[in-house]
Amino acid sequence: MLEVSRLSRHYGSATALNGLDFRLETGRVMAVLGPSGCGKSTLLKLISGLEDPDAGEVRINGQLITSPSYSLPPEKRPINMVFQDYALWPHMKVRKIVGYGLANMNRQARQCRVDDLLALMQLTPYADRLPSELSGGQQQRVAIARALATDPEVLLFDEPLSNLDVQLRMTMRFELADLFQRLNKTVLYVTHDPLEACALADELLILRNGHLEQTGTTQSLFANPATTWVAGLAGYDSQLPARLHAPLDSNYWQVQVGDQRLVSRVGNPMNPEPGKAVQLMLHSDAIRLCTQGENERTDTNYMNGTVKQCLFEGHQWRLRLDLGGAELAMLSEQAQQPGAKLQVAFSHQALLAFD
Repeated sequence: MLEVSRLSRHYGSATALNGLDFRLETGRVMAVLGPSGCGKSTLLKLISGLEDPDAGEVRINGQLITSPSYSLPPEKRPINMVFQDYALWPHMKVRKIVGYGLANMNRQARQCRVDDLLALMQLTPYADRLPSELSGGQQQRVAIARALATDPEVLLFDEPLSNLDVQLRMTMRFELADLFQRLNKTVLYVTHDPLEACALADELLILRNGHLEQTGTTQSLFANPATTWVAGLAGYDSQLPARLHAPLDSNYWQVQVGDQRLVSRVGNPMNPEPGKAVQLMLHSDAIRLCTQGENERTDTNYMNGTVKQCLFEGHQWRLRLDLGGAELAMLSEQAQQPGAKLQVAFSHQALLAFD
């Protein structure tokens, strides 16, 4: 189990982390998500021992790893890290890189351990190659095998897919997801890609300017973002100014958008009241075009708009609709001409209202 309590780190007057608290159970994968400069890499440095905290502490299975007055040397921590650039020694062959941390084993045991890891990471045919003779994906597998060699309690990943091309990145997502499931290791995985985080993690921890913005399981957090900033990170790419009109129950309100009335979920932190100005947010995937003569559903919002822009994205088109003072982004399986009048629909549940 990894426990982080009130962890803070400052660089002069700049705050990299401010009082961070979270707990990650053994065998769980947590993705740390946020933009550049939010504190993701600083968190990994503090846990791994590359830097010391100004306040707070880190424990693994109850053992104190670091605090302002104590720091277990990095080599004695039950932790290994996979770096963004893989950090492979260019003069060493794969077999030697993987076994580098196993000097305390006898030769036969070390060879068996390395062989097992090469097989696990599908690297056996490349055991006698140098890093320069490997592809980016193969280099990443070598870095992971090296990190696994000493059987650490916690694995740290610092944006390991960011240097790969789009197609290889997708392939490696599947490979890493399968690997994490088989290893049953505690994993802290730093990324700036929400799709990558969802694909690999059981839980998400979202950082913004060194502060914890929200944490929770991947599905619950993306379905229920706590702030407009988290909603934007989760892909809610349409924002509609509105006013609360009347409550339907504790979770849903009628809202007024221009001259159109909709039904929206209201976030828990809000104190809703009639007439209050709110920001509605909606994920483009939740919107569909209505068919002619379609029967309206009682659990669905309907809006009329005019196409402002139509962009092709490979398999579908992204539309920008003018709703008369507000705009809506959506995906369509068919191209639409600018100026076309459309009706769109989305469920009451898909619409979120924020202060």
